[in-house]
Amino acid sequence: MRRKTQSSKRILTFVLLPLFAILTASVAYGTFENYVSLKMNLIIVQKPTIAVACTIVNTRSNSITVVVNGTTKIIQATEPAFPILYINITNTGETSIDKITLNDTIPNDWTLRQIRMRLIQSDQTQIEISATDFTTQYNPENGITMLTFNVRNALGKTFNQYESMLISLYIEYNLLGQPMPNEYETNPPTYTNTLAISEWTGNWQDHPTITTLAFATNMTEL
Repeated sequence: MRRKTQSSKRILTFVLLPLFAILTASVAYGTFENYVSLKMNLIIVQKPTIAVACTIVNTRSNSITVVVNGTTKIIQATEPAFPILYINITNTGETSIDKITLNDTIPNDWTLRQIRMRLIQSDQTQIEISATDFTTQYNPENGITMLTFNVRNALGKTFNQYESMLISLYIEYNLLGQPMPNEYETNPPTYTNTLAISEWTGNWQDHPTITTLAFATNMTEL
């Protein structure tokens, strides 16, 4: 009788063990599938979105005048002296943003001189952001500017829906005091400023939003 009982237990174990393994695997797979689906839905809903616009605010039609001495052909000035590349970043999504990073490539013949930042809240209240509240890295050799601004750390709040971040880049012409290149006399250059902006929510970074600004120059002699 004892041998039959042990044999029955073994048979029962061999039958139930695979069934238990299959059941456990099915439950685990279903739980994982639900988790992935929920995670994907959360990411889609919570993904921050921004709109970016870039222009030059102190010129007409994004055109800069280069003033040249008619006799020596030396470049004397630009009008305006410091064109302002004006970048408007608006939070268009429901998810608040903790931090933004900007990668801007200043075009050839130009140098970055100053950066100014402001936050425009949804009620149009403006908050001037101190230069000590954001970090910049600028390489004059290739014109690349890296700007990082942690909104939560600097202002004690997040960058919320319908709020705008206004970034002003003041640039100066590198060719001041130099002879005008011969080709510029008949073919004044058009320059392109390229920027990529990423937003962060916690430790999650969105894909960068890339935009460009083209501005023309025209030569005038004095």
